[in-house]
Amino acid sequence: MRKRKLKKFIALILAFLMLFSLGGNVVSANVSDEITEKSLDQVQRENEAKLLERKVSDDTKAFSPGDDYSLDNNAVEMFDLPNNTPKINMEGIPKIKSKSKVRKENDEQRYNVLVLDTSASSSFLDSSGNIFYTADTAIDYVKASAKKFIEGVQKADGTNYVAIVEYKGSTANVVSEFSTDFVSLNAAIDGLYASQNTRNVAAGLQKADTLINEISNPKAIKNVVLFTTGMTNDGEYSYDGHYNEDTIGSEWRRSDTQVRLYAYSNAAYAMAETLKSKATVYSVGLFQMMENMPEEGLEIVQFFKLFSSELATSLEHFYDVKDPNDLEFIFGEIADKVTTKDVNFYFASGEEKDYEAVCHYSDNYFRKASCGTRQLDGYNHSLSTASLCLALSAFGSNDGGNSDYTNKYKNVEKLLTDLEFEEFDKNDWFVKKPQSDSIGVVAANKKLSIDDKECTLMAVAVRGGGYESEWAGNFTLGKSGQHYGFAQAKKQVLDFLKSYIRENKISGDIKIWLTGYSRAAATANLVAGALDDGEKLGDGVVLKKEDLYAYCFETPMGATKSEIKNRLKYNNIYNIINKNDPVTKVAMSALDFTRFGGDYFLPDKISDGNNYAAKKNAMEQFYDKMSSKNEIGKYAVDDFVMKKIDVKYLLPGGKSPVQNDENNKSIQAEYLDTTINKLTKERVKTRDNYVKELQNGIRTIFTVKYGTMFPDQPIQRINKFFDLFLEKLCSVDTLGEIVIAALNPHPDASVKKVIEDVMEEALNEAGINNYSPSALKEFAGAVAEMLVIFVVSHPNLTVTGVSNAKTLGAAHYPELCMAWLMSQDENYTSSPTEFDGNGNYRVIHINCPIDVEVYDSENILQARIVDDIPQEIKNGTVVASLNEDDEKIVYLPTNASYQIKLTATDNGTMNYSINEFSSTAGDITRVVNYKDINLNKNDVFNAVVPAYVDDEQNNEIEGSTTEYELKSPDGKEINPDQNLSGEDAKSAYYMVTVEVDSDEHGIAIGQGIRQEGNFAKVEAVAKEGYQFVGWYENDKLISQETQYRFCVEKDTLLVAKFEKDGESANPENPDSGKDNNTGNNSGSGINENGGEKIESVSTGDESAVGFCSLMAVIMVSIVMCMAFTKIRRKKQRN
Repeated sequence: MRKRKLKKFIALILAFLMLFSLGGNVVSANVSDEITEKSLDQVQRENEAKLLERKVSDDTKAFSPGDDYSLDNNAVEMFDLPNNTPKINMEGIPKIKSKSKVRKENDEQRYNVLVLDTSASSSFLDSSGNIFYTADTAIDYVKASAKKFIEGVQKADGTNYVAIVEYKGSTANVVSEFSTDFVSLNAAIDGLYASQNTRNVAAGLQKADTLINEISNPKAIKNVVLFTTGMTNDGEYSYDGHYNEDTIGSEWRRSDTQVRLYAYSNAAYAMAETLKSKATVYSVGLFQMMENMPEEGLEIVQFFKLFSSELATSLEHFYDVKDPNDLEFIFGEIADKVTTKDVNFYFASGEEKDYEAVCHYSDNYFRKASCGTRQLDGYNHSLSTASLCLALSAFGSNDGGNSDYTNKYKNVEKLLTDLEFEEFDKNDWFVKKPQSDSIGVVAANKKLSIDDKECTLMAVAVRGGGYESEWAGNFTLGKSGQHYGFAQAKKQVLDFLKSYIRENKISGDIKIWLTGYSRAAATANLVAGALDDGEKLGDGVVLKKEDLYAYCFETPMGATKSEIKNRLKYNNIYNIINKNDPVTKVAMSALDFTRFGGDYFLPDKISDGNNYAAKKNAMEQFYDKMSSKNEIGKYAVDDFVMKKIDVKYLLPGGKSPVQNDENNKSIQAEYLDTTINKLTKERVKTRDNYVKELQNGIRTIFTVKYGTMFPDQPIQRINKFFDLFLEKLCSVDTLGEIVIAALNPHPDASVKKVIEDVMEEALNEAGINNYSPSALKEFAGAVAEMLVIFVVSHPNLTVTGVSNAKTLGAAHYPELCMAWLMSQDENYTSSPTEFDGNGNYRVIHINCPIDVEVYDSENILQARIVDDIPQEIKNGTVVASLNEDDEKIVYLPTNASYQIKLTATDNGTMNYSINEFSSTAGDITRVVNYKDINLNKNDVFNAVVPAYVDDEQNNEIEGSTTEYELKSPDGKEINPDQNLSGEDAKSAYYMVTVEVDSDEHGIAIGQGIRQEGNFAKVEAVAKEGYQFVGWYENDKLISQETQYRFCVEKDTLLVAKFEKDGESANPENPDSGKDNNTGNNSGSGINENGGEKIESVSTGDESAVGFCSLMAVIMVSIVMCMAFTKIRRKKQRN
């Protein structure tokens, strides 16, 4: 036996509003006699999952008919603030929508209305009139924070107007109309004072609405900042509205009017909804004064929090303030947010021009630490989008084509200048023709004052597009250490930064904003890793860990797993990854490569489940409006379709052997995970092998393309040539020539000569007459060598790759990454989607005569497989499939729980496996196998697949602690036969080797690795004049079926034996050919999918070699299509 070792709660908890300064008219409620001794914090933790639910079930309601409590409207009793200073949870971002053209900064107008609660203190009374709690006013904090806000907008660019509204009692008052006279505004705030013990939020919002309606500039940015207690108990009310008697805390009322509080809240909610269509509404509340609320008052506090959060434009605009001393900071932060810069920038796309987009930027992004306690705690959605804008601007401009490199950096220089960075500089390779191992990088800086301390913010962008021959460096792995090509680029960037700091005499505390896309992302990732490991940029500068903000997009892997002992050490580095993008799979995880920092995965079908469709729709709203839409075409990634080779059609002149695999519903991301893992572990195996067999050939292809072959041709003509070359290389005619050439070793008919002829045809059609013949021969030789290397064992996976070349390339479009980020960024949309970046999923393998039904936690059917055919389920969100080994497969996300119903359709045995896949590890990290479970027809088994616990909802987990269940028809739990995690799971795979007794007799397919407990299907095809005898292992006949399936538990060598037609081998065990998993193949000549058994196909020697050549050409095409379409895209139109 041979095994090989390879290797929210971040879910951003947006705390819901905690209130301050409760003043009160008498409010009553019925309270149960059962009061437990719990602190407010304990209750908050227990209820945090319910805070946004307006419905509460009977068994969780805190109130029942009984004692009467009330809120005193005349109480003036004060209470002291606690000495502790809790932290603030806040992520407010303004809604500033993208424009096709951006106003000049000095022309931008912003209108801001401060709506302030200036009511007095309040006390809660019980039914006997006794005060059981008093909440103080926060008027002093309100005034100080309002001044802080005015101070912030006073410093901002553009024209910034501020109006002030106060509300108390039943009315609201405009303290100041819109004004830029900040002295008068501060004087107006100084005149505010607390009085009256009721408040009418609707009245305050109504005054703000009136002020907003008076703004005549349709392009002005409008913001309303509401300072609220979460209580409204005066003015208009309605029992018909957003809240009702099922809402938590609905029994509380004003005792003098007997009006329920939720009725007052309905009026305020309706006013807020009207206002949200005109302006961005922030909701700021303080609940420190309510922290010690006794048990009997907790339910109404929960309602106050719910109401306060729902007054804001979104939860991202809601601030939970636990310490009144921090109100000044919060209002200062909001001031920074509403004055976010809105500037246009340009980026290269396609091959002819640069395109325009909008970048939203604020210096405030860098006032917070770049990292938190856990891996993605410091991730900032808006900084991420701004970083991608900077990364795209750093693409080499299309101006100048591939001949003039003197101004390729112009787009990034313009953006940094517009963002008020100074002392822009670039390295030498940004103004010269790129070479195999060069890299382009720029830097600029500005001064920031944070907590009255000055520091230097350096913006550093690495060139991630338009780098031509540098593609060769992407595939230069080297035999050991970090990815050689990326490590060379890292060194150049670090040297440039040290020189930049020295030449610009930068000293003291510095912050670094570092970004890059694709190759540049891998380089930036290694640079950031080096800085976290203590790399010094100069003796006079100090860079703290929390002051490095590294955002890397579609990041290839360049670090090694062995050098990263503690991932949290690098939690200021964020890798934004589309799992459908093949570039992120380089260099291969199975060769010990990884990335520094945390991986933030964009949504996909199998990791996001129920939420994917809505997220994708939101993303497409931005994708379809990209200025470069004609370059990128429609969103194509989900058009991915699995293919298969049908060996029945290998005869020349017959149907194409490449068919749609209708039952295999695997998505592009999972296909890449599977294919790259298999190819790496089976074919590449080690870095030494890669260097010896592949590296030089791939480097030659890129070097020739961008350098020696076409010294004087425009890039458009070069790209046309490669399009034509790939199309001709994969054509039926060319495959036929390759077959003939492979059979004839004569130099005039070699595979290399065929490729050279194809290249010459493509050159002529592309209009290229001036090229280097020696370079052409070098290129053809490299491709021919790869043809031999990639005679692979997985025909289905390889034909799928070449057939989906466009969708594979489309996943790497930077516009796609940008659209995903825009859809979650409040700077671009008032309804941002929320996703936690978790890229893990579970793969359920089921092998048996079984029908499968998958239900979610609400018992809604999400997927079904009947008679080995996946069914279409309306609104179903779970992917169910049959893979190339005829296994029934179900893909389940880790953030949701599911139940699987397994119904036996025949007698036999069942194998049931759960494989946990970690996208960061790039491998299976847990294997749970249930083997050889006896079945009787109509038996029903039930499996439970729970969600990961919160602490394991991250991309670093390598084997969860989830307790999976499988129960027999009588309800008894079945124990698994295997439960492997971490390295044990990663190394639990075996090689199935398939051979034939003679190449002249037939073909055998199905070779490759499988995870332990998975099934393999092998298939034999006899050539003309021969017939299949059987499958042999160690010279023992194990099956006479041409298709044979078995559970993989060890390395296995199977030999397909054939004999001439008319002969009979009379094997000793003629009945042993049945599938050893009873019920899959009964030995009747019908396979599990209902297809006829294949006896003999007349192929001839030509088809045998042709089949292998076809596989080889397909594999080469995948590599070349991935490479040649990364940045250069064909123009496509819907």
